[in-house]
Amino acid sequence: MLESSPSVLIPSRLKVNVVTVPAHLRSGGWLPTYLGWAAWMVRSIFKTVPLARRSKPDLVLVPNNTLPNLVTGLVAGAVSNRPTCVVVHHVDHCPSQDAKQDGSIYHAYRRAEYGRAVSLIKTVSSYATFPLLNRARAIITVSNFTAHVLRASGVSKPELLVSGNAVRLDAAGQEPVVPGGERYDAVFVGRISREKGIFDLLDVWKEVLKAKKDARLLVVGSGLELKLASARIAGMGLEGRVFLRGRCDKATLCRLLKSSRLFVFPSLFEGWGMAVAEALACGLPVVAYEIPALREVFGACESVFTVPVKNLAALTAAVLDVLGLDEEQLQRLRRCSVAYSQRFVWEDVAQKDLTMLKAMLGIV
Repeated sequence: MLESSPSVLIPSRLKVNVVTVPAHLRSGGWLPTYLGWAAWMVRSIFKTVPLARRSKPDLVLVPNNTLPNLVTGLVAGAVSNRPTCVVVHHVDHCPSQDAKQDGSIYHAYRRAEYGRAVSLIKTVSSYATFPLLNRARAIITVSNFTAHVLRASGVSKPELLVSGNAVRLDAAGQEPVVPGGERYDAVFVGRISREKGIFDLLDVWKEVLKAKKDARLLVVGSGLELKLASARIAGMGLEGRVFLRGRCDKATLCRLLKSSRLFVFPSLFEGWGMAVAEALACGLPVVAYEIPALREVFGACESVFTVPVKNLAALTAAVLDVLGLDEEQLQRLRRCSVAYSQRFVWEDVAQKDLTMLKAMLGIV
C-alpha cells in the first residue's frame, strides 16, 4: 500500500512494515508546493523500487489518485510485475460535467478565482492522471459520478468498481457538546482553498450579518490559502464573527460540529462528500452547492439543501432560511440528518473493496 501518510495502518491489528518518505513542503504558495510534491515523488520512487523488488508483493494498492502517489504506485507495480489497484476519490471537473473539453477544467479553476498559471498547472496535473490510470489493472471509485468522468475522459482499460464511502457513526454519537462551550450559527470543514468555496462563504457571511447581526461562523481546516483567508476576514470586517480553526482530531471535530446549527459547504469539486456525511452524522442540516457528486450521494436527504453553483444570493437565502427555523423544525432536520447518515457503513464499503482485490488475485 502506497500512501503519503499511512496513518490508517498504524493503529490496526495488522502486522505492517511502514517505510516513510518525509515531505518537506513549505507554505510559500502553489508553485513551491508543486515543486515540493515533485521532489517527494522522485524520492519516493527511489525508495519504492528496491522495496518492491525485495518484498515481492502480490498486489500494489494506491489509496488515492494524487499524481505523486499514482506515479509511485505504478512504478512499484511495474518493478514487481504485479497488478496495481488505484482508489480514485475524486477528479476535478467542471460543474457542467463537460469533462471532454480540454478547456473545461481550466475554466472551472479560473471560475474558482485561481490565477492563470496555477489554473494551467492544476489542469495539466489533472489531465495527466487519466493516461496513467489506464495503466492500472483496476480502479475503485467512491461515486458513480466519478466513474462517469473517468470513462468519459478515456480511462477505459481498468476494471472499475464503485464502492462508495462511509462515516464513523460511533465517533459522532459519543462526542457530547461541552456545556457552556462556544456556539456557532454555522460551520465549514474542509481544506482552505478556493475550490472548496471558502471565499464564496465569506462573501455570503457578510450578507448574512446584514440580516442576523450576531451570526457566528466557524471555519475548520488548513491549507495553502489559510493566511489569505485570515487576511480576507480582517479586510471584510468579519473579525469576531468568523473564527478560523486549524485541523483537529475526529473527537474535537465532532464536538465542534455539534456546537453549530448548520453546516455550509460551497465546494466546487467533490468526489463523494465526506465532510457532508460527517456533518449529517453529527445531526446538522447542510447547505451546499448543487454539484453532481453531492446530488448523487445526498440528493434524497431532506436536511440537505442545495443551490446553483456560484449563486451567492441563493446560498445566502438558503443559509438564512435554515437559521430562521424554530427549534422544533431544526430538531426534525437533525433527526433526518442522523437517520440518513446511517446508510454509510464502512463494513459495506470494505466488503466491496475486498471482493475487487480478491478478484485481482484470482481468489474465489
